Amino acid sequence: MKDVVFRNMERLLLLDGEQERERIEPMTEWKWQQLYKIAVKYGIGPWIADGIKTYSDDFFLQMSPTLRQEFLLLQGPKDENRLSRYLLQIERSRGFIHHLSKQSLKAYASELVSNIKNIEE
Repeated sequence: MKDVVFRNMERLLLLDGEQERERIEPMTEWKWQQLYKIAVKYGIGPWIADGIKTYSDDFFLQMSPTLRQEFLLLQGPKDENRLSRYLLQIERSRGFIHHLSKQSLKAYASELVSNIKNIEE
């Protein structure tokens, strides 16, 4: 089962302009800091920053102004490969490999081709 940090991260990451937004679940400042660390570690900050801007009116998007500013500073160019690799890693670690998203499937195929090339060399 996914915990609240990952559920909220999915909400912030996977926004689709045509779908209705799910409400953010309440989190402590410490959990928001964990989400920030994950965003930085995996280079998915630009998506999270966009999600925070989109959810700015959500009651449960409660974090210190300093942390909110740190999230917003993560804005910048979006590297689709980083997002795909992050989603693939999460799906693998959570045992959801049989439910691959389109982006994760591309990352999985790319990784497989890379491994095959390494074996052939």
